[in-house]
Amino acid sequence: MFSERDMSVCPSLIAVSLPNKQSWAFEEISDTVFEKDSHASIVPSKYKGVYLIYLEQGLIDDVVKNFSLYSHAFISRVIPVKECGNDLDLVVRKSLLSLPKGFIKLIVHLREPLKGKVSEEDISNIVISQGYKLTKKSNYALVLENIEEYYISASGIIRKCGPSCITIYQI
Repeated sequence: MFSERDMSVCPSLIAVSLPNKQSWAFEEISDTVFEKDSHASIVPSKYKGVYLIYLEQGLIDDVVKNFSLYSHAFISRVIPVKECGNDLDLVVRKSLLSLPKGFIKLIVHLREPLKGKVSEEDISNIVISQGYKLTKKSNYALVLENIEEYYISASGIIRKCGPSCITIYQI
């Protein structure tokens, strides 16, 4: 188990519950994560239904694959953190490096205090300036969220982890 001082704002994964399903989602998240990492920590963030997951080094891929093995009914998304920082441009550009040029899907979920300060159009402009085209139909995705004033991104291939659940396989 991680001590509080070992946990940074930048977790290994972020998991988000479906609306009003936080306690059930926490159970699903716990079962899936602890099966692969018995030393993990799952911390509810200050945002309703958003959980920060801290894993032992090198276990992110195993845990993400484990989410795809089961059908999660109460989770909306599980995001493996690829980049984390307070410079939007840098976080987006670094995340795009692993995606092939072409069409990608952009998924943005911003919360306070950044909601309203940064628009999806601002993020789209950065993505387009890097030579990508945006579409809603690509299996390749860039996901951008925030915790406090930190941008957190994931990029890779979208996979289902339940009826309403997606996760991102890093490539």
